[in-house]
Amino acid sequence: MKDGLNAIRDLAKRVRMEKLEAQVAELNRLRSDIAAEAHSKLERGQPVSRAEAAAFVGVSTKKLQRMEAQGKLRRCPDLGGVVLYAARDVLRLASAR
Repeated sequence: MKDGLNAIRDLAKRVRMEKLEAQVAELNRLRSDIAAEAHSKLERGQPVSRAEAAAFVGVSTKKLQRMEAQGKLRRCPDLGGVVLYAARDVLRLASAR
């Protein structure tokens, strides 16, 4: 009886693992798409959002917030709750990494 339960548990673990791997692959694809969009904007000198900057630089959005608090990165001013970073600042940050 234990062998049957162990086989079911193993199967359930494998199914969960496959689902997680598929989700991670999808997130990586989305991050790649966001980074490509950011690259396109940065080439034109346009400001980028926090998510785009993070994907382009290869860090999390939380890491960007910490960099901002440390003075390594500045937001575009006077946009209220909208967070955008100037192209030159993101490119400088990316080249320093």
